[in-house]
Amino acid sequence: LQALEAVNTQLRELYPDSEELFDIVLMTNNHAQVGVRLINSINHYDLFIERFCMTGGNSPICYLKAYHTNLYLSSDAEKVSGAIEEGIAAATIFSPSKDLEVSENQLRVAFDGDAVLFSDESEQIVKAHGLDMFFEHEKAHENKPLAQGPLKGFLEALGKLQKKFYSKGLRMECPIRTYLVTARSAASSGARALKTLRSWGLETDEALFLAGAPKGPLLKKIRPHIFFDDQMFHVEGAKEMGTVAAHVPYGIAQKHKRPAQEKQTPNSK
Repeated sequence: LQALEAVNTQLRELYPDSEELFDIVLMTNNHAQVGVRLINSINHYDLFIERFCMTGGNSPICYLKAYHTNLYLSSDAEKVSGAIEEGIAAATIFSPSKDLEVSENQLRVAFDGDAVLFSDESEQIVKAHGLDMFFEHEKAHENKPLAQGPLKGFLEALGKLQKKFYSKGLRMECPIRTYLVTARSAASSGARALKTLRSWGLETDEALFLAGAPKGPLLKKIRPHIFFDDQMFHVEGAKEMGTVAAHVPYGIAQKHKRPAQEKQTPNSK
């Protein structure tokens, strides 16, 4: 939250009349009577959250589009799946196993590629035909953009804010930094990922192709505020290294193996 507020502060300085800022909405299926307690807690921790949505036992998912939501985060996997089904970028958030200091002045967001930014087209090939066929498929379709995945719109929203800094000559000083952290190999399948982003008019500041290596150690070096992945194996690896990780329940990987997640309480967010 401190990094988000740091970005907003700079945006207000550069564009005093613009309302294009990060806007956080606290959504809960608690009843309105708990509102005072929530307000007191937010004021106690000096958080900049102005908008609440308290639904009195109903799911908040139906309100997401009305709030023009670019990203919905919750510890409730069922609500997250419901949001994705509604076409809204969403992920189940997990606390790290240990604390890792992150920047308070620069927002850092890391994304997996397939079934997160991109569709699960390529993962379907791997599951059905193996890695060799996947490499052949990616080479043959290198110049055909992948379809969009569930978090493409969120990257797009971040990119729109980044460009406001770029237009002021502040590319290197931009307080938002994005990362593509993918198990793809750069040589055999990386080009299609980068060309897909280019075809969308998008980019990430850094692209890291790990060729199947664990993501956790690299994320520890990046120190993102949040990392998105569709496979719990990588989410768990990130958590162990101190990264706040979020699971995106999308694509064929979810059909083959349901993520082993903790039971959620009715009021978990």
